[in-house]
Amino acid sequence: MMRRVILLIAIFVLSAPAAQAKTEKFGTWIELEFRKDFLKRFAFSVTPEIRLQDQFKPDEYLVQAKLSYEPFSFLKFAGAYRISTEVKDKGNENYYRYAFDTHLGHEFGRFEATLRGRFTNYSDMSEEEQDNYFRPRLKMEYNIKGIKTDPFVSYELFQNLTKNEIRKSRLDAGFTRKLGGPHRISVYYRMHDYFTDKASIHILGIDYRLKF
Repeated sequence: MMRRVILLIAIFVLSAPAAQAKTEKFGTWIELEFRKDFLKRFAFSVTPEIRLQDQFKPDEYLVQAKLSYEPFSFLKFAGAYRISTEVKDKGNENYYRYAFDTHLGHEFGRFEATLRGRFTNYSDMSEEEQDNYFRPRLKMEYNIKGIKTDPFVSYELFQNLTKNEIRKSRLDAGFTRKLGGPHRISVYYRMHDYFTDKASIHILGIDYRLKF
């Protein structure tokens, strides 16, 4: 099974240039998460990430620290702080972002629905100022019986609270694979669709997590 997962990831990566030729913008995001659970209901994680754009050229580097608290199985709170460096257009200019999340989750048989609300400061890097945003996201995940691979879809809106307008949406479709023990990997397709004349961005994402 592990060989199949590696083969599927390779197919995604090798097909990226072909997909890029059909779209105005195509990116690849690679994320590593190192997570430690403590005191039963708390978790702390550090997540470095690199984002590639246009023929796999480095576009942005990020590192994020996150603390979460889960008082109940259906409810979780989290706070995060991120430092990102935009390297493609502005020459190593740093941005700083905070985020506060509330997660509500419920299982329906083998389906799990999660509603997340996020309050954050945010910009699309092309903007000089970071505005305040509210970002609601609905995610549906399905647990396949006898298989450690769970497909999922999610939809997120980016509402600019400063300018009182919805700027874009984010659609994800992919799968999460448990590799045994503390290891987990996710592969997904993501589309950023702007509610302006700005071109959509198509993204291949690979997310690996190590839980201590």
